[in-house]
Parts: sequence; structure tokens; C-alpha cells
Amino acid sequence: MRVFIPPSEEQDARAWAALYWAGRIGPAGFMRLLSRFGSALAVLEAAPGDLAAPSLKLTERQIEAIAEDVPRRLDGMEAELASLADDGIGIVCSFEDRYPAALREAENPPPVICLRGKLAPEGDLALAIVGTRKPTDQGERVAREVARACAHRGITIVSGLALGIDTAAHRGALDVEGRTIAILGSGIRQIHPKRNRRLARRIAASGAIISEVAPEARPSAARLMARNRLTSAFARGVLAVESTLRGGTMKTVRDAWKQGRVVFACDWQMAHPQSEGTRALIAEGAEPILGADAVETIEHMLRTHSSGGPDQLSML
Repeated sequence: MRVFIPPSEEQDARAWAALYWAGRIGPAGFMRLLSRFGSALAVLEAAPGDLAAPSLKLTERQIEAIAEDVPRRLDGMEAELASLADDGIGIVCSFEDRYPAALREAENPPPVICLRGKLAPEGDLALAIVGTRKPTDQGERVAREVARACAHRGITIVSGLALGIDTAAHRGALDVEGRTIAILGSGIRQIHPKRNRRLARRIAASGAIISEVAPEARPSAARLMARNRLTSAFARGVLAVESTLRGGTMKTVRDAWKQGRVVFACDWQMAHPQSEGTRALIAEGAEPILGADAVETIEHMLRTHSSGGPDQLSML
């Protein structure tokens, strides 16, 4: 997707957030509007007939939301941002210099993200650890041990805060006071699953929690699946610990390959349903690992691997 993005001084973060959160549009739709009108404020001033242009691909419901819901959201944006700040949550727009560089390599980078915690330069050396929500005991143990070993070497652990492998990976990094980043498939004020709220607070205290949707947005299958591209974008490599042949783990790995990331997969010696996906990935070229003993190999490949992002113009 190649689009023209005007200079940052022409943009208004409040208008970006209002349009993205209330306009019922995704990243691609947002960028089509920005390319056509030049700024989020200009979109709000556009006539309904202009918004109905076929090239914008907007539905009647989206046009109505832009005309009615977005201005109302914008009117309350100062208070909303202040409330978020009180909770330690900030927003970052893609026209800002502080927008995470890694997200530029995601497919359809989010125009606005919510962030609790802090992104640090050392977080550039990162490994995403992903897998099934229903792991075997061995899979859960390996995820935690690999995360612990990598974090001990200064590697940031990225995952999705889901139950199972994700939770084990985050906890492994925290075991050694390492950095970990959680990518949500819900709003940053709607931590999902609820039982991981305490874990989320621990992650934000030493790393970061990131969401690409409105703060109060509830999780959905589409949002949970969409966040996988951001999980892989934030890391130089992805480790699939356990997975069936279908689901979010396989989607994350596909995104990682498209983004030019290095992919690892656990080479389980015994066949079980949770090993079917990782076996398939190894057959397709993923680097096989047996456990935490492979941490030196993982670190070396992360440090030396050169990734190439998708063919799209940077949003900055």
C-alpha cells in the first residue's frame, strides 16, 4: 500500500484518535482517507458526497459514523486523553517520531496505538514467543524457560497476553526482571483475558502493553487475529512453541515470514496435537529448537538476521 503522508505539522493527534476510534474504519481505510483529504481534520470537514467516492470504499454506516460519531468523540477527546494519562496510558500516532519503528514493517500499520509502560531502544532485540492457549505441561515449561534464558541475555520477549504459551513467555521474562511487551487484541482498558490483569500490570511496570484499538474496545476474534501481525512486527524473530495446524500462532508465523523475520519452532520428539503446527513449520523452513539450550543460537540469529518489510511506504 503506497500512500502520500503529509508533514507531521499538518496533523492533529486528537483528530487522528477520534477518526480511528469512532469512524468504524481500519488502518487501510484510515490511510485511504488521509491520502485523499490530507489530514484527519480535513476528513471531518468533507462533504458526504466526497466521502462516498468509490475509491474510498466506505459503507453508508462508515460515512454516517464519520459525519456524526467522530465529531462527538473529538469534542470529548481532551478529557478522554487526560483520563488515559491519569491511568498511565498514552497515545502515539504514526506521524510522530516516537511511533515504534518496528510497526512500520507490519501489514497495514495502525495509525494510532495506546501504550502503557515504556518502549526502550534495547527492546529492538526482541523475540516473539507464541503458541496455543491449551499447551502441554512440557510446552508451557519450555516457553517459560526459553523466555527466561533470552530475557537474561537482554532479549525482549513479545507475546499476546493470552492464556497458555503467551502467559508462560511473559512470566519467564519477568522471572529474571527482563523486558516483555504484550500486544492486545482488545482495548487497553479491557484487558483480556481478565485473569491476566495482574500480569498486565507487572508487564507495564517493566515493559509495555500496546493496543491498536479504542481504549474501551472489547476483544473479538477479528481483533485477536489482527494483533498477530503486530506481535511479529515487534520482534526480529518468532518462536512457535506449540500449535495445531490452524489458529493465531500459524497466522503470526505467516506474518513473520512476510515481514522478513526469522522463524523458530520447537522440534517435539513425540507427536501430539499441539506439535502438528510446529512440525509443519519446520518442514516449511522454520529453524528447529529443542528448548532453552538453544538460546545462544536464537540470540546469534536475532542479532545477525536482516529483515525486509513488506512493500509499503512508511507511515511516518
